[in-house]
Amino acid sequence: MGSYMTLLHFRYQNLCVKAEPAALIPVDVHVFDETMNIEEVAEVAVTDDYHLAIIPNNNEYLQPILQAVTFVHPEFKLSMKKTEVADEDREYLEYEMPEVDKNRRDFLNEAVKSLHDEAQAKIDQVYTEEKASCAQLLSKNPQDLDEVNLELERMHDDTLSTIHGLRDDKLEEIEDGYLRYLSQGSNQEGGDDNPDYDVTHSIVMHE
Repeated sequence: MGSYMTLLHFRYQNLCVKAEPAALIPVDVHVFDETMNIEEVAEVAVTDDYHLAIIPNNNEYLQPILQAVTFVHPEFKLSMKKTEVADEDREYLEYEMPEVDKNRRDFLNEAVKSLHDEAQAKIDQVYTEEKASCAQLLSKNPQDLDEVNLELERMHDDTLSTIHGLRDDKLEEIEDGYLRYLSQGSNQEGGDDNPDYDVTHSIVMHE
């Protein structure tokens, strides 16, 4: 049950509203015929709630990192910046999380609820299967079975309580992002030019 809770948390981190370094875990960087994760080729920093900075370990990694991040998170807004590392000028990538306009808010809210319901169904399935398995194994020990069932019920209820909290926290984060968008005075809300959002390659992970 805990594994589905952890997976849900990871998926929510990839529905990016605020800057989440964990959203870069799926990024595979291809350098010199090698595939490396982001931490092997760069330093990652959260510069504020809505910006991630990726500073390559050397300038040769810049383009492969850019391509890899764009593949996983095309919705991130890129700015190229410069810094000095060990007396060397170094270009780096700063990504701003996408604005939460009305279309994106609707998409994210739907995704959050769908992923929550999927996780709950899996957790309920594991709970049912474990109860049935224990009933068979402990059929001759009713007292032990009662104790095991109580523990399973506690674990099940605690896990559901946690995923409900994750859902509610993410929905609140999305609403905060939407209010931030409105406070910036954007005129793009609900317009036909808003893109259709698709980050399923980032949130649909193997269990």
